[in-house]
Amino acid sequence: MKMADVIIPVYNERENLPLLWQRLQALTICQQLHFIFVDNASTDGSAEYLAALPSITLIQHANNRGYGASLRSGMQAAQTERWIILDADGEYPPECIPDLLQALAAQPVVYASRLAEKSFSASGMPFLQCLGNTIISALYNVLFRQRVSDLYTGCKALRRECMDGISLQRDGFEQVLELAVVLARRGIKIAEIPVKFSPRQHGASKMSHITETAKYFFWLLRYRFFRLENLTAKECKRG
Repeated sequence: MKMADVIIPVYNERENLPLLWQRLQALTICQQLHFIFVDNASTDGSAEYLAALPSITLIQHANNRGYGASLRSGMQAAQTERWIILDADGEYPPECIPDLLQALAAQPVVYASRLAEKSFSASGMPFLQCLGNTIISALYNVLFRQRVSDLYTGCKALRRECMDGISLQRDGFEQVLELAVVLARRGIKIAEIPVKFSPRQHGASKMSHITETAKYFFWLLRYRFFRLENLTAKECKRG
């Protein structure tokens, strides 16, 4: 039985995948991890590269269903009681996985924060990304009584029990908010560990930070003042 599932959503990250895989293989606990790569209809050869890797689970979406849909597919394929979510772009160090699992022994949810022990300017993150993240994290904290410094993080750990009976509905990046709101509504406090941000070596972020910040602002207000299940049901009917 593996120690934990590592869910890695992928969209056009072919140039970043070899180094990521090398670093994952170098982990001392590598053999105790179940790696689940979810390719979101990449067009750059990412899926072909992943298909050649040994001892992984590869899920391939026939079309680009979005970041949230990739995470949902990964969660459905998970085999253990502890889940790690890790972006494939190399901005988060996979070496933090043992620290996340150690922290998860005491807390049900742990976020890897690029801002936990750093000032706004010292994080190394692009200015607009850092600004939007800081604003949305602060709003989330006020509305849902949490203490999160990096709500946008693409590296986190959670216990399976946190998601019992929950089916996340959002397909895009906004699922980051949906998950955080679900946790808060369940009375689960989000813990954090600090990680060092490293700019991606290849490609560009798939997220438009100005647009997403504005959208997230209004989504958080909706999630706070309306029941989450009612909102998602309406969205599904419209879809």
